[in-house]
Parts: sequence; C-alpha cells; structure tokens
Amino acid sequence: MDNLTIRKMDVSDIRFVDQAERQEFGKSLSDKTLSHELLYNSLAYYFMALINHQRIGYIGVWITEPNAEITTIMVLPAYRNKGVGKALLDFVYTLCHKNRVEALTLEVRVSNHNAIEFYRKEGFKVVSIRGKYYDNGEDAYLMVKHLGG
Repeated sequence: MDNLTIRKMDVSDIRFVDQAERQEFGKSLSDKTLSHELLYNSLAYYFMALINHQRIGYIGVWITEPNAEITTIMVLPAYRNKGVGKALLDFVYTLCHKNRVEALTLEVRVSNHNAIEFYRKEGFKVVSIRGKYYDNGEDAYLMVKHLGG
C-alpha cells in the first residue's frame, strides 16, 4: 500500500488505540495498562501503521525467547483487505527473526472467520481451543506459526 509506514508506538498513540478498540471490540485496554506496556515492559513491542501520517492500525507482540505472542492486532475497517495487516505481521516476523524466535502464537475468537482465514493464509495453524477465553464467554483458538528460530 502506498505511503504506508510502520513505527514504534508511543504514549501519544494511546488515545487512538483506546478509541479504536472501544469501537471495534466494545472495550479497551486501560490507558494505564497500555502505558505500562509501552514504558516498562521490556518484553513488549508495539507498532503503529500509518498512511500519510494518519494512524490506521497497530500490532503488539511479546517476545519471550524462544517464542513470541501477538497480544493485539487491529486495522481500521476502511483499511482492511488492503495489505495493512500483512505489513504489520511482516514487520513482526522481521523482529522475531532478529530475536531468533522459533514460534509465534496468537489467540483469535472462534467466531472471527475473516481473521482466522487471514492467519491461516499467513501460515498459522490452530493448535488448541481456549475455552471461555473472552469476557463474554466465547472460546478462542490458539494459533501458532513456526518461524524456525
């Protein structure tokens, strides 16, 4: 996608993340939680996707060598299916390779068919179900992609 840039997330992005998550998921990480992740969690890496300096999505990952976990990923609806999610994942794959990560995991709602298909195309496989994982009691698939270290 033209004019797409990815940069490290900073505290100035917290309001965008909060609003985007409330709109998309009906709830959000608290400002305090995300602030702590950005400032104090040495395992956490968060990145913002922008087009023409406008925030359009983000991704978070914890690197706990030799593995990593995608903690969050979101692209604004108007920018979905345009390569932004793939660009965010590619950015994380590069970071994982630099850190010799062997496996990358994520959880996804069992009802989120579009996301599941996207992750499958990216090489993730369902390895288990996490029962009643979400606040509303919905199950999550645990998906993994082996990166090879």
